[in-house]
Amino acid sequence: MEKDVGRTGIAVIGAGALGGAVARGLARAGCRVTASCPHPDRRPEVAQDGVRLIADNAEAARGAEVVMFALKPHLTLGAVRELCGALKGKLCVSLAAAVSLPMLEEAAPEARWARVMTNVCAAMNAAFSGVVASEGCAPEDVEWLRAAFSLLGDAEFTEEGKLDALTALIGSGPAFFLELLEGAALGGIQAGLPKALAYRGAAAAALGAARLVTNSGRAPSDLRDAVCTPGGMTIEGVAEIERRGVRGVMMDAVTSTAQKGSVLTHSVAESLR
Repeated sequence: MEKDVGRTGIAVIGAGALGGAVARGLARAGCRVTASCPHPDRRPEVAQDGVRLIADNAEAARGAEVVMFALKPHLTLGAVRELCGALKGKLCVSLAAAVSLPMLEEAAPEARWARVMTNVCAAMNAAFSGVVASEGCAPEDVEWLRAAFSLLGDAEFTEEGKLDALTALIGSGPAFFLELLEGAALGGIQAGLPKALAYRGAAAAALGAARLVTNSGRAPSDLRDAVCTPGGMTIEGVAEIERRGVRGVMMDAVTSTAQKGSVLTHSVAESLR
C-alpha cells in the first residue's frame, strides 16, 4: 500500500458524529476523503472541510483504497457483508465498539482488517486513537495506520482486549469532560461571570490543564499540588471536589462504560449464532 496518506483514497462509511469527525480531520490534514451518509444534505459541516459527501456506500467503497466503517455496532457487520465484494484486497478499518476482528474477518475475509478507537475530537485533529492491526495486515498497512491516525492527534497501537477500556476512556471520555466543563462554567456564572466569558474561561482552563499533562509527562496530582497554595483559594475548591467524590464518580463512569462495552460485544457475538 502507498505509504503517503495524502495520496490514498479513503472512504468513511457513515458520516455521523464519529465518522464525520474522522472524515473532517483527515480532510483538514490534506487527505482525499469520501464519506457516505444516507442524507448528505443534513451534514453540511462535513463537506465544508473538504470531504466529498455522497449517499451511496458502495460507490464510496469502490472508489477507495482504504475503507473505514463508522457505524453503530449492530449495523457494522451487515454493512461489511453488503460491501464485501468492494473490499477485496483493501485495508479496512472498523471504528465501532463491540465488533471484534474475528467477526470482521468472517464478514469480509479477503480484506485486511484493523480496529481503531478514537473520538469526535478528530474533527479538530486533537483526538487520541488506539489502533489494533490484525495479523493479516502487512507492515506497510501498519505504517499507514500509524501515519493516518497521527494526523488526527495522538495514536498508539495496542491489543484488542484493551479496546473496551480505551473506548470508555477516549471514545466516551470527551462527553465526561464536557459534563465537568459545563459544571465549571455554571459555577463561574453563579459567581457573577457573564455566560460567554464563563464558558470560554472554563474551556481554556480544561485545555490548558490537558496540555500541561501531555507536555510535561507529570501526574495530574503533581501539577495540581503546584497550583494549590496552603490556605489559598484553589485548595478550597479542591477540598470541595474531594468532599463530593468527583474523582470516584469519574472512575465509576469509565469502568461502568467499559463494562457496557463488554456486554455489547457479547450481544453482537450472540446475534451471530
